[in-house]
Amino acid sequence: MLQNKIKAVLLLAFSLCAYAEEKPEIVPPYQVPTFTGEQIDWHKMKPAINPAKTVDADLIVETVNACYPVPAMNVELGLKVGATFKPPSTGQTVQSLDASQYYAGIIASMPLYSGVEIDKEQKLAIERKLNTANVVAQMLTALSTKRRAERMLGLYLSLEKRSQKRVQDGIVAVDEQIAQLEKVATTQGELDAANAAIEGARLSLIHQCKPEDAERLNNFILSEIY
Repeated sequence: MLQNKIKAVLLLAFSLCAYAEEKPEIVPPYQVPTFTGEQIDWHKMKPAINPAKTVDADLIVETVNACYPVPAMNVELGLKVGATFKPPSTGQTVQSLDASQYYAGIIASMPLYSGVEIDKEQKLAIERKLNTANVVAQMLTALSTKRRAERMLGLYLSLEKRSQKRVQDGIVAVDEQIAQLEKVATTQGELDAANAAIEGARLSLIHQCKPEDAERLNNFILSEIY
């Protein structure tokens, strides 16, 4: 009886050893990566609203207009030199000639701006100021879009990490995480576009300035928008 039990135990041990040797390799399930690929605990992600700084648009426009390299008015001045001799009157001898019979003079001529030219200059100045105001408005719009995109991106990143954990635990299908990943990618694109618009507006403004003051204007704009 004892021998039979011993044989049964040995047979069971042998079977377990054989099963362990033949046990297939466990392949972990595929995990959909997040958009950024960072391993962050979604519980600890607290996307905060970027405090919106009040931008003084009037000050930016005035500063850019004051920095515009207005050329000095070039006045063309023409000089004419002439000499005239007045012959003596009848009855006087040649010996009676004096200096009053000779005339010399310098005549200066200067063109005046016509009403058409003045009107043209005023229209150009108005167009330049309107263009500056439009560029500043575009920059402020892009800045607002950027702040919103930053806020939404933080929220979507947190939801994406949460969905990844829910998919990993078998709570929901992978479609939920894919939907959040698409939102992250779309919002990141909006953020990139806003940054590009801000940079384009900034470059457009500083290139209206005199070269020697461009850096000062650039630093001023950066201090206003960031």
